[in-house]
Amino acid sequence: MPADDRGARDDMTAAHQSKPPIYGYMRAHPGIPEAEVLRDELRLFRWAQLEGYDLAVIFQEEEEGSIAALTELVEQLKLTDDPAIVVPSMQHFGSGRVLQEHLWAYIVHCVDAEVYEAGDR
Repeated sequence: MPADDRGARDDMTAAHQSKPPIYGYMRAHPGIPEAEVLRDELRLFRWAQLEGYDLAVIFQEEEEGSIAALTELVEQLKLTDDPAIVVPSMQHFGSGRVLQEHLWAYIVHCVDAEVYEAGDR
């Protein structure tokens, strides 16, 4: 293999290995069926992979009505250079549109993060 080709392959490998991190957030409290939790986790992994991110960790809200995991996520994002999160859908921020928009704005205000919705990928 010519040296030029090896260099190009090394560059591609390095680019692939240096994907930016993204953090997941989702509801996973006891009232949600395990199959739904697993489906949402897979949606986050699949979205991150397709969009070129490395899904670092998924923060799961395990108590209904709590934002403890979200608060922990915001603290983690303060330690990153380019904070970004992905949620399965806006409903993971709450059941009402006002609450969803408020929590989205809270994240953006606290850490100027990019917030993405995985949708049905």
